[in-house]
Amino acid sequence: MSPRLAVRAVVVVVAVAAGAMLSACVPAGSGVGGAMDGAASPLSGGGRRDERQRIGSFSSVQAVAVSRRYVFAAGGSGIAIYDRAINQWLPPLTRDDGLADQQITVVAGDPVEDALWLGVPGGVLMYRPLTEQLQRTIVTGVPDLIAFDRAGTGDAIVRAGGEWTRISRVGIATPLPRPPAATTLILPRTLSDLYTQFPSLRTQPSLLLRAQATDRPLRAVQILSGAASPERTSEVWLGTAGDGLFRLDPAFMQATPLPYGLMEPGVGALAPAADGVWAAGLGQSPDRGGLSFVGSDLQRFRWLEGTIAVPLVGVRGLSLVTRASRAWLGTDRGLVRLSLDGASPLQAWGVLDGLPDGRVLAVATRDEGVWAGTARGLVYVRDSSDTRAARARGAGTRGVGVRLLENMPVHALAFTGDTLWVGTEGGLLAIPSPNGVDGGVVSRPLGSDPALRRPVRALAWSDSVLLAATDDAVLRLAPRGGVEPVREDRLDVRQVGRVTGVAIDERTMWLAGTDGVLIVSRRDGATRVLRVPADLPGPALALVATRDWLWVGTPQGLIRLRRRGDGGLP
Repeated sequence: MSPRLAVRAVVVVVAVAAGAMLSACVPAGSGVGGAMDGAASPLSGGGRRDERQRIGSFSSVQAVAVSRRYVFAAGGSGIAIYDRAINQWLPPLTRDDGLADQQITVVAGDPVEDALWLGVPGGVLMYRPLTEQLQRTIVTGVPDLIAFDRAGTGDAIVRAGGEWTRISRVGIATPLPRPPAATTLILPRTLSDLYTQFPSLRTQPSLLLRAQATDRPLRAVQILSGAASPERTSEVWLGTAGDGLFRLDPAFMQATPLPYGLMEPGVGALAPAADGVWAAGLGQSPDRGGLSFVGSDLQRFRWLEGTIAVPLVGVRGLSLVTRASRAWLGTDRGLVRLSLDGASPLQAWGVLDGLPDGRVLAVATRDEGVWAGTARGLVYVRDSSDTRAARARGAGTRGVGVRLLENMPVHALAFTGDTLWVGTEGGLLAIPSPNGVDGGVVSRPLGSDPALRRPVRALAWSDSVLLAATDDAVLRLAPRGGVEPVREDRLDVRQVGRVTGVAIDERTMWLAGTDGVLIVSRRDGATRVLRVPADLPGPALALVATRDWLWVGTPQGLIRLRRRGDGGLP
């Protein structure tokens, strides 16, 4: 070995060995390599990883790696992990675990143990899902190839910047003076290798066509990456652009989609479901757009995209409500009605259909239709507006009925019984028994607090309490008791920055904003703040609370937080 190589080897070994002794026993997410102190195995269903999960977008899978048990799919939000033994998704490896976004250069499944090796600029990471340990090793340059030694312990052989390094399973790096012989290496099969072995992957693009409907655009799935199972010749895994991960049986040419996470990065609006949430995106994906269903167990995911007549690619979700089997989505391009089972065609309303403005900031549903708050007024839209009977009743342009509050931005809507509460730029308003013909009588609630006439950004209702959030205060009203509104001082707006949402149930109150989320117990007044970026990766744009979970939508994805029995967070 040359003197230059000898000196470099000593420096790297000393530096990495010291880091390896720390990282080899540190679970991912602890801050020294990423899951948190005391985290249990993901298979156990416990530990702090179960208390907080980030769900990003994995519709575009840039790289795939397979070990004896796990499949690793690298997307824009990190690494999704699928357990082939039990057919379940495990907690993903994300930036919360110390993995920087968009910096993965190469991935490889370990042929010896159930682990993932991945290269990032200046380093190689080894992740063991069973113990949630993330081990880091420093290398010079950007890794572009990870292979494994056929002899001995199967150490990783890494090429970075034209130089080769051997990395042991405890993270010790040893520079190699010359490239290793190809016969001494185990090379993971690439997509090119799969094309050579299975030519039909290239010659039969219709193999991976999604289930088609007549109103959906027809396009073949674009394959970006692939890997083969090490012990099953009849199992290949493919990563696609916009359609997620596929499991393929090349013998019978049968492909099974395995969607995970969100259809597109970022969450602009949320609505509860019976066993999870529906999330609308921010219109940032160039491939797909629509709604994503995320099951509470993080095992079930569905993507509802737009149609030929109502495309949703590039459309930002601003508000979302669900009622029965339908969802109403307020966007920056109008109002959209979707069938949650995907069976019925989408319907859309814009300015040309009678909306005061294309920006639909709030939606409130009734059995027969919806009230939509726009940037220039309030409007009623009949649910049966696409029927001939509705037009015969004089429902207006495609079911758009009465328009109120012309040129007044409407930020929030909430029903309390038969009364529609309206949060506007000019304050809080109420409409008792509103209807789609003449609208009803618009009035202001009793009270002398000047905050009642300031812009109301969000509304929330539970049992007998209505919360109205302004830029500098949260008002507490008792609509059924006739009590004058009072300020809810425990919900301090200064803690969350610019207000984006408010929520309440029988146990807890939440206030969301650009700087975080404030949580207040209704029982004892105990408070807690989730701050950006320490607790949340970005501004809280949407908030949904269910019995066991708190869901927070951010530009960086969806956060699921477990709730305690008293409604708070662990």
